Amino acid sequence: MIPTVHSPMDGVTLRVCRTEKFKSNMLSVSAVLPIQKDSVYKTSLLFSVLRRGSCRYPTLADLNARLDYLYGTEIAIHNFYRGDSQIVGFSAELLGPEYLPQGASLLRDVLEVLCQILFHPLLDGNGNLTEKYVESEKKLQCDAIRALKNNPRAYATARCRELIYQDEPCGLSPNGREEEVMAVTPAELTQHWQALLQGLSLDCFYVGNQEPAELTRALQDTLGRETFGDARQPRGPLCRALASPKETPLRAEEELPVSQGHLMMGFRTNATLTDPGFSACVVMNELLGVSPISKLFVNVREKLSLCYSCGSSYNFYKGTVLIHCGLDPVNRDRAEAEILSQLAALQRGDFTAEELAAAKSSLENSYRQLTDSPGAMESFYYGRALLGSTATIDSTRADFAKVTREDVIAAACGLRADTVYFLKGTLEEGGDEDEDDGV
Repeated sequence: MIPTVHSPMDGVTLRVCRTEKFKSNMLSVSAVLPIQKDSVYKTSLLFSVLRRGSCRYPTLADLNARLDYLYGTEIAIHNFYRGDSQIVGFSAELLGPEYLPQGASLLRDVLEVLCQILFHPLLDGNGNLTEKYVESEKKLQCDAIRALKNNPRAYATARCRELIYQDEPCGLSPNGREEEVMAVTPAELTQHWQALLQGLSLDCFYVGNQEPAELTRALQDTLGRETFGDARQPRGPLCRALASPKETPLRAEEELPVSQGHLMMGFRTNATLTDPGFSACVVMNELLGVSPISKLFVNVREKLSLCYSCGSSYNFYKGTVLIHCGLDPVNRDRAEAEILSQLAALQRGDFTAEELAAAKSSLENSYRQLTDSPGAMESFYYGRALLGSTATIDSTRADFAKVTREDVIAAACGLRADTVYFLKGTLEEGGDEDEDDGV
């Protein structure tokens, strides 16, 4: 199931992952854009507006009725960061031809709907995106900005990332700020859409059992009819480590009316996905705060009961590790000290061969499960293809298996403290019921 690469037309790249494993196939159409302060929130708003209706399907009800007719095809927006690039577009989940009447295929019909959404949105008499849809989606985007505080863990994570990446494009929120979102006019958003089309390059990714030649013809018959500009939009760097580390870690604290506190600790590493130390960093992070026998889970949570949850994540596009700890605010200092103590233990090599083997086994299982989901397969292969990597899921698992004890120690020693953020809960225990106390 290794993707093959095809070029149906200028400005469009197609990657095909052939497999008979899934009843539903997946087709995504994505644009890779640089993250820019004056446009990233407009792009998020734009794709929400485009999904509301088109010339042929002027309302969401019309669009959904068409998708229902196409055997319940689902189309969703995707909007996320990879390094300092914004990946935005649409993903469609559609039945494979083997489950349709003989000779039938949904490819062209689904691509026709996607073309309607992207290239032929509903416009008013002045040629602008419909004000009703623009204003509605502006309010929803602002609702999402405000709602972030209703999820304290997500809010603390977002705030810590803003501080870690404060001098980096990816430090910007894809939703922007309320005041700048509400200031966007239909005419301004229409200009943004037109400028995007002028520099548009599209990456298509397909997971399913149809022939690449058939996919190519379908793309040529649909996207091939649309007008692309010739000034291709430059892509931001997808894999770039942070600049020189801070002399002392940045510390920040906020208060919210919730019961749990949320301690976030950000570290810089010596490795991104394209660096030789990548595999060792993944294994080290698994041993630190991901697997069921991780240092943070076993010691900070289970043995010492200093927190409700504790774990780590590794952003291998930016070379950073983020540790999260959900806890009673009174345990903040002890928990921070113990987290640093567990990191120091890794740096000293204070872990057993059994712990290392268990971390590798956890990774093996996680990466094996990637082949159980079309979306997970796309995320793996597309993310690496954008960096020019030919790594496969199997080769990546094999690289993890080769990581030695010394490699893990070196990776742990490469961590440098960057940011410590604490969201202090001001309510008594049990005052908020939406907290997640799991791992």
